[in-house]
Amino acid sequence: MSVVPCLIDRWSEENNSIISTWKQNERGLEPNQNVLKRCCSQSRKLLQKVQGIPAATERLALEMTVAYNTFLFSLSFSNASEIEESLKHSLLRVLEAAGSQVSGSDTVQLWEAVLKTFGSSVYVPYVHKLLLIQWMLWLMQCQLERVLTLLMQTDHKRERSALVNLQTETRNLTLSMEEDSSLMVAMAAKDLKDLLHICTVICQGVEQMKMEKYSMALDIFQEAKGLPSPRSLLAQIHTLTGQSFAKLGQPHCALHFYRKAVEVDCACHSALYQSALVFRQFGNPKAEMEALRLLYSAVQLQSDKISSSASLVSPATLLGGEQMTFISRVPSPSLILHTLAHTCVVNGSISDGVEYYLDLLASLQSDGKDLIHTGEGASFPRIPVVYLEAGFALLKAKRYSDALVVCEEVITSTLDFIPERLLLDADEKQNVADSDVVLENVDFVLWAGAAHLLQAQAHWKLKDTKEAITNFTRAINNLVKVFIKQKDWKQKHLGNTEAMVEITVTLEATKGQALAGRGLCFLERGQLKEALRDLHLSLQMTPGCKNVKMLLSEVLWRLDRREEASAHWREAHSSSDAPKNLPLYLQLWPDDTAFDFSELKKKIVEYMQAKKT
Repeated sequence: MSVVPCLIDRWSEENNSIISTWKQNERGLEPNQNVLKRCCSQSRKLLQKVQGIPAATERLALEMTVAYNTFLFSLSFSNASEIEESLKHSLLRVLEAAGSQVSGSDTVQLWEAVLKTFGSSVYVPYVHKLLLIQWMLWLMQCQLERVLTLLMQTDHKRERSALVNLQTETRNLTLSMEEDSSLMVAMAAKDLKDLLHICTVICQGVEQMKMEKYSMALDIFQEAKGLPSPRSLLAQIHTLTGQSFAKLGQPHCALHFYRKAVEVDCACHSALYQSALVFRQFGNPKAEMEALRLLYSAVQLQSDKISSSASLVSPATLLGGEQMTFISRVPSPSLILHTLAHTCVVNGSISDGVEYYLDLLASLQSDGKDLIHTGEGASFPRIPVVYLEAGFALLKAKRYSDALVVCEEVITSTLDFIPERLLLDADEKQNVADSDVVLENVDFVLWAGAAHLLQAQAHWKLKDTKEAITNFTRAINNLVKVFIKQKDWKQKHLGNTEAMVEITVTLEATKGQALAGRGLCFLERGQLKEALRDLHLSLQMTPGCKNVKMLLSEVLWRLDRREEASAHWREAHSSSDAPKNLPLYLQLWPDDTAFDFSELKKKIVEYMQAKKT
């Protein structure tokens, strides 16, 4: 009979030794993943030994404690279903030790039997520890209904109102959290219960947000703020509160809670990101750029940290991948940097924008991103577009030689993918897969054409009109490879209609800009007939362009066609350019500073006054 106490003592010492090792590791600034893995392996082996002999009541406290520790250690190395199977096996052994049996393998029925069998025994604290593990596993899978059923079983005698919900059940929950000083645990039951409680409340709030019940979500988050929680989790609660206010059309309240989130945890990336979105909504680019800068710095600091740290149970683990994706929605560092660069350039902070674009290109190159086939996800633009935007920003910053180099990367990379000729026919029925291939081919043509266009502008700015004409011509030759037979895509049946409409407009605008640019070069070289031809063609591509009409007036005036010149001049000044949703790299060309029209204006005014007299 002395063998059993001897085994209990030996295994208890082994359990305590494993936990002591973990506790010492946990007290370090950076808990080590290797230590966690070793503790997990040792704890699993100990559980196998304990469960290798028939279950008995004298070893129940030890077995349930070792099982509790093993399941906590296993969180980082096993999926929830594997741990749940091991937990069910432990519960069956618990019932076996008490001489009880349960029919079927339903987990809820199993728990009902365990809680009834041990509901008033000395083993309640150990049973409740395993119950916390079950709660944790179902919460990780967002199975809130099963959590409610489980928690209600802990005190089935308590009177409940007709309206039973998880919020009130967790609030009124009483579990035995007593600890056994002779059996150490990896995490105190009370600490795990508190963490489960607040994560369950947050999960409920997120579910309400997903159903667009934002007022109900706010009530839930209000309760969550009063519960014990880590600073990082409190910051996320403030962020979710802000998001709910934003959805309810109260952006100022949203900003207030985003600020509170950052005050609580300066590394709360989602609060910074949501702030940037609100500032964009307000039309406050300066504040938006500052929020994006802070966000990018915070993300960089986090990525620079060593990722060998390990925690036993984190809010991110409990809330599960889907919930955490919803809670911590933050773009990738590359997308943040692109948004920051784009926003700077659009709002006139050209030098800052250029530096951010160059940092982004360096990052993409260091990551080995293929210019054509590799992307950063659905929300990140195709990499050639990033290069073209960077080239445009360099042009705006008057760094013409750098712009030439960046654009050459696009030209070189797309060379092998450009078709000799591509027919776009809206009458031709295509499935989604075929239309995607067509769009991809059009993209290659567009990117190469836009790269030549930007290079031509750079040469023009460098006063090299001959090289500029060469590159404008290359752009045109590329772009005319796409023949648009029917432009009215919206009335036809094509797999990707909206995308096709957008790319057709962009293609025509690029062609129009290339023709206008070449026309301007011909004008400066005194080749007026060639200039007239290109400017007329440009207007066909982009009807109503004010600057092209003014250039046309200049050419016509020099050709002594003064009536036509004055008519185009009047037309240019009586209407404004129709807004077009064009990519950043196609903005403002030819712009108001491309040509000095002061002399022409003076002559046309004199001509029109003379006609009146």
